[in-house]
Amino acid sequence: MIKAISKRMLRLVFLCGAMGALLLGVFLVLKSGVRISSLHLGKLQIQGLYLKLDNKFVLQVSQLDISALLTQRTHKKPPNVDNIVQGVRYALLALSYFQELQVQEIVINPHAKIHARFDGKTYRVRWPGMLEAQFSLKNDRELRLDILHCSLKPYHVRLQGLVRYSSDMRQLGFDLQAAPLNDLSYLRPSHLKVQLQGLSDFKTLALTLHTNTIAHLDFLKPYFPEGSHPVVQKWLFENIEFSSVRVLEAKAILHLQDKQLAKNLLDQISAQAVVQDARVRFHPDLSPIVAKQVTLNLQDRTLSIAPKHIHYESMPLGGSSVQISNLGRGSYLSADIKIAPSPSFLSAQKILQAYHIALPITELNAPLSADLFLGVQFIPHAKALLSIQGNVLVRQGHFLLYGYPLSTQQANLTLDITPKRNQMWINALHTRFYNVADLDVNLSLDFAQGHIFGDANVYKIQLNTNNLINIQPFSPMRSTLKKPSPALNIAHLPNLMAQNKQVLEQRIQAVIRAQNQETFTHDIFYANPNILSSIDFDVDFSQAQTVRFRISNLDIEGEMQKGAYALKIKDLRKLSPISPLLRYFGIRKGALQLNTKDFKNVEFMGTLENRFPLYRRDGTPLKTLSFLGIFKPQSVEFFTPDGAIMGQIKGGQRALFFNDMNFNLDAFLNSKIPFVKELLAPSKNKPTKAQIRDESAFIRAKQDYEKRHHILPSATILSAKNTAIVFKSFPLVLDTARLVVRDGRVLIDGAYHNAMLRADIIHGDVVVKADNFGGDYLNLALQSVLTQNVIGGGLYSLTGVYRDQVFNGELRMQNTSIKNFKVLQNIVNIINTIPSLIVFRNPRLGAHGYEIAKGRVVFGLSSEYLGLEHIQLTGTTLDVDGDGIIEMSGRKKIDMSLDISTIKAFSNVINKIPILNYLILGNKGKISTHVQVGNTLNDPSVKVTLAKDIAQAPFKILRRIFTPIDIIIQEIKKGLAPHDLTRLPEEPTLHHPRDQKR
Repeated sequence: MIKAISKRMLRLVFLCGAMGALLLGVFLVLKSGVRISSLHLGKLQIQGLYLKLDNKFVLQVSQLDISALLTQRTHKKPPNVDNIVQGVRYALLALSYFQELQVQEIVINPHAKIHARFDGKTYRVRWPGMLEAQFSLKNDRELRLDILHCSLKPYHVRLQGLVRYSSDMRQLGFDLQAAPLNDLSYLRPSHLKVQLQGLSDFKTLALTLHTNTIAHLDFLKPYFPEGSHPVVQKWLFENIEFSSVRVLEAKAILHLQDKQLAKNLLDQISAQAVVQDARVRFHPDLSPIVAKQVTLNLQDRTLSIAPKHIHYESMPLGGSSVQISNLGRGSYLSADIKIAPSPSFLSAQKILQAYHIALPITELNAPLSADLFLGVQFIPHAKALLSIQGNVLVRQGHFLLYGYPLSTQQANLTLDITPKRNQMWINALHTRFYNVADLDVNLSLDFAQGHIFGDANVYKIQLNTNNLINIQPFSPMRSTLKKPSPALNIAHLPNLMAQNKQVLEQRIQAVIRAQNQETFTHDIFYANPNILSSIDFDVDFSQAQTVRFRISNLDIEGEMQKGAYALKIKDLRKLSPISPLLRYFGIRKGALQLNTKDFKNVEFMGTLENRFPLYRRDGTPLKTLSFLGIFKPQSVEFFTPDGAIMGQIKGGQRALFFNDMNFNLDAFLNSKIPFVKELLAPSKNKPTKAQIRDESAFIRAKQDYEKRHHILPSATILSAKNTAIVFKSFPLVLDTARLVVRDGRVLIDGAYHNAMLRADIIHGDVVVKADNFGGDYLNLALQSVLTQNVIGGGLYSLTGVYRDQVFNGELRMQNTSIKNFKVLQNIVNIINTIPSLIVFRNPRLGAHGYEIAKGRVVFGLSSEYLGLEHIQLTGTTLDVDGDGIIEMSGRKKIDMSLDISTIKAFSNVINKIPILNYLILGNKGKISTHVQVGNTLNDPSVKVTLAKDIAQAPFKILRRIFTPIDIIIQEIKKGLAPHDLTRLPEEPTLHHPRDQKR
């Protein structure tokens, strides 16, 4: 038994010795190191293996090829977390026996080779171009990973921190710091440090992070492949600038089992950040919006931006904010823009222009404030949709509307501009245009439909022909100009005319300059609330290149097309209450149309109710006047379609031509039309006769100077052919007539066959001179008074003056006869009844009329009476001397006192004829009979009276009605005597348009 035990012991000792020897051999081998050049273990290939035992194992491998193992496809279910953790624990246990483990190359694929090294405490892994890391992994109560350094090259990020896994809680927690690698030379270095903390049960991941302060976002550029998310890239890298940004906090709850995790990522994230000195550019053509500080809040795919101390150029935007909602899914930007009162129109205009919103307003210098909502809907691969809504309030200031200067007390603009609507409302208080208009304007602009509707409450409208009034500083009252002092003081003329030629011509030059600067001054339009309370208008620009407008309550329409403009005033009656100019010229009814292509030549046509006393040749009044014409840069021309009336205004000359038209001078002189009344009004301070003579001398000198120096005079010319002028109910037929208004004088010339007519209007007096008129002409002129022709042959001349509604004149005649005149017939008949005068009858009386060798009649003619102050007729058989008065209206009553001389050179026949109380011996050898004519002109009564009975009547009546006419006539003759004012040459050539086309 002892022997058996000894054998067993011997075997055991032998076995232990063998094992010890083996272990010793192995130890000695490992101690010296074992090298294996190549080793294949299934799909693993090992090259250059070296194993050595020191305190612990040292393993070095030149190459470990696991590519074949990785390419093996397997359908095994991936290991769960517990198995992974258990495997990590086993690996840590195995690695605890190694003092050093190093693999120079771990071949994953031909292009991916990893270097790994374990020094007993830390692990180093280097995967060129992908990963470079140093960490320690410990297995205590929980699995702990200390990341000392980890560079993820594809993501350009560096990590460090701690990762823990608790088997008891089955939770993974980490606390990491991430920073950019700054490995791209074309990017600015970033000092970003992101503190990232998280906790996960492998179903849900809760993340929080915050950052330090950084100066730019360039480190994000590598994460956007070229062409991806262009809107986001534009905002991050182009539209936003700042001095610093910091993420205060960011949170995310991620459901790891959600298959749409990437798409729904923004739904799970919330963040808050602060940006300092931010500069945000919403449009490449706009300046950036600048804010001292901006707070960013990301929640539910919506980024809210709340700036502080924000402004755009000179526009303060305090209280404004921006939101970008639905990030990543067709983002929508909404901006609540609040503008504090400031002179920032130019900045606002730039914003609107950048988004192709054109305002007709420029150069607004008024402070404005606004409360606007700006919306921009971004659509992938399409143009963004813009909307602007809100109000803009403009304070008192000036601006240009379509280039015209306006001012306003306050204006409110309401915008509603969306992809479907494009509307604007403007309400402006006391909007003023120079001194022309003061209105409250309300506009509704629909740019989508192409319409503007508006109305204006009127405070004042005043448009004058003299632009000096229009451009005056605004006055709420009706503005006028102080009349300039006359260029010529009539009181100084005697001294002036006594000067030498040089001094006189200098004064003439001054007067000519003053005349050239004279401007017709009258209100074209004037209205206040009592005259015109409001104006309604609309503008239609819905058609391309065509704009139509209408002022409904004034019946005005207009149209603007490319290269063509038209204006229609359809009813002048609606303009008459607000147009002093129309009333000034007596225009009450009518219509007017203007057309132009370049505003240099403006064609016009229209019809007017004619209130001037114009008649056609058949005597029918010209009630309606149709006309057409053209405004040229240097002139105006107008015509009637039949060519009866033509006019031209060129330089200082205004010419009007009449063909086959009659004119009632009586109606003209009594016209209530303001223009006519002003033209005929006498001077307020009527000059003396001597002053008028001096003035006439100066005018002659001036007109001579203009003629010698070829200066076109300032004058108004009216010319007529084949016309009849009715004066004091007497028609005056003329082949030609001409009226010239020049230098304050009116010169009238007329002709009929060999007869000549001349009239001058001087300070309200009309001085008339007519020569060589025949009897037939007088019969024509007297047809309104007498029913038969009473004049036979002869020559007549007339000199007179029309003053204070009365014409005083002297009519001279020679070699004429009077017949068919009841007054004369009755006188002859009464003479025939006197027995004592029968022997003196001349048989030619009555048969051939009363033959007059010569004669003169001094008379005064008013609208009611014809006063005959002196009738002096020398006939072949009968002389008449006397006076009288004839009523011109009603029954035409007559009262005349005549001395009829029936016996001439009677001293050769008889010294005395005893016909008591009937015959009077004349001092020139004549026997005269006193005749009293009464009753009416058509049925006169004649009786022979005593001289003493007619000595005072009708002379007293004459004196009550007329001033001494004979004295007036003598004055007129003296005034006409030696000097005539210069008559203008014949009228300039003016042709009807239809004649020009021939």
